[in-house]
Amino acid sequence: NAFCRLEKQSRLCMVRPCEADLEENIKKGKKCIRTPKISKPIKFELSGCTSMKTYRAKFCGVCTDGRCCTPHRTTTLPVEFKCPDGEVMKKSMMFIKTCACHYNCPGDNDIFESLYYRKMYGDMA
Repeated sequence: NAFCRLEKQSRLCMVRPCEADLEENIKKGKKCIRTPKISKPIKFELSGCTSMKTYRAKFCGVCTDGRCCTPHRTTTLPVEFKCPDGEVMKKSMMFIKTCACHYNCPGDNDIFESLYYRKMYGDMA
């Protein structure tokens, strides 16, 4: 924003598809697949609504040695969703450019745990 004030924003994200079995794609002798290639463009779904365009999104992969792969560089783009009743809604969505694999993994199902360890520049406390 023009005044460089802290704003609360939210965006949709999809780090990896739930049903993807990515471990089978890890090459022999390797322990991780950082950013697996997606074979075809996909449409995103949100609360019964479907994205109007298809996207060739990148996702973060998996490791077999205890590390986790998380987004490293991302961008935010608007995505339009069309609902069965004809309503169209636009939501900001994170798109992954690169992923990094590391041992600083958040706890299972605790999407906010990593926030406890990050300080924002100028934070009080």
